[in-house]
Amino acid sequence: MNFTCTQANLLQALSQVAPVAGRNNQLPVLQHVLLQVRDNILHLTTTDLEIGVHSITGGKAMGDGSCTVPARRLFEFVQQLPNKHPLVLEKKGNGLKITTKGFKASFPLAEADEFPLLPDVKPQEAVILEPARFCRALEDVLFAASREDVRPEIRSVFVVAEGGRLRVAATDSFRLAESVSAYTGGKNFSFILPLPSAQEVVRLFTAQEELHVLPYTNHVAFQTDAVELTSRLVDGQYPDYQQIIPRSSSTEMVVEREALLRALKTLTVFLPRDSRRVQFEIDPDKNTFRLSVAGSEVGEGQVDVDVQKIIGEPLTIMLNIQYLLEGVQHMGTKQCRVFFSGQEDPVVIRPQGPEDMYIYLVMPIQV
Repeated sequence: MNFTCTQANLLQALSQVAPVAGRNNQLPVLQHVLLQVRDNILHLTTTDLEIGVHSITGGKAMGDGSCTVPARRLFEFVQQLPNKHPLVLEKKGNGLKITTKGFKASFPLAEADEFPLLPDVKPQEAVILEPARFCRALEDVLFAASREDVRPEIRSVFVVAEGGRLRVAATDSFRLAESVSAYTGGKNFSFILPLPSAQEVVRLFTAQEELHVLPYTNHVAFQTDAVELTSRLVDGQYPDYQQIIPRSSSTEMVVEREALLRALKTLTVFLPRDSRRVQFEIDPDKNTFRLSVAGSEVGEGQVDVDVQKIIGEPLTIMLNIQYLLEGVQHMGTKQCRVFFSGQEDPVVIRPQGPEDMYIYLVMPIQV
């Protein structure tokens, strides 16, 4: 195995695959990147047994071959090299030699046949998505997914394409975020994508021009010309979250997004360590919207927020301030619409705009 390429090209490929290596300590080889040279192309692959990332870089091969080397150490070394002279990668004995003008290194290697196989990506018609829009939809809901391993189906993101709409949703059972966009791919599909995989999709594909998605029964593949991600899918039923979204409301208001964020951030100063509670008081008759945090060892706070519109019935409700902050931050418009149905019913927040394609729902705190 002998391959020559530029530092910039190798660094780009390594930056795509290296973050996945080392997440799983079950096998030492999972700390490695698989390097394969064939037809003047260097193929790089890493996996944690749940996610696999494959990238390529062009160059000049004097001999094909394969090996595995510690991924992060190789990435850190190449990252420090100057981008002025070619790099030569050569497998010699039990090591991978890397040389460029003024620099020389040798990395211990393992045999390529010890590296786990990635899920088989069989040829089929791919669904083509716009990467920036799809990744933005993922980013807008990822924060609402559960971080607990107890229920894998909600430590994930639900992706479904049907009826000319692509819906992406996440929930931890206390709050829910859903992003909806137009879908012209034609082929209907749905899958439950694990949270770490969804995060990798955002990292790898946001800046790409076109994204091919190939859903299978137990796994899914995301592909561009230069990089591919394969992920196992969650085997289970995603919660029927549409059933908990209120279809009507008793109180509605329109508020400036920045004003609401400022009020929430101000009141976090007065939250005790063991509490995330903020009280909403809405009085349509007086056209007032007040947020307050009850007295504690760090004091108490109260903010009156100007509202653009408020109609319906008076209401006092207790909500999780952190959940509200995270949700409102993902609103893409200057104003938000907030809907209340009662003290024990979910609060729904939507961006104020011509296309109402995002919804955020927060369950109230029962007192």
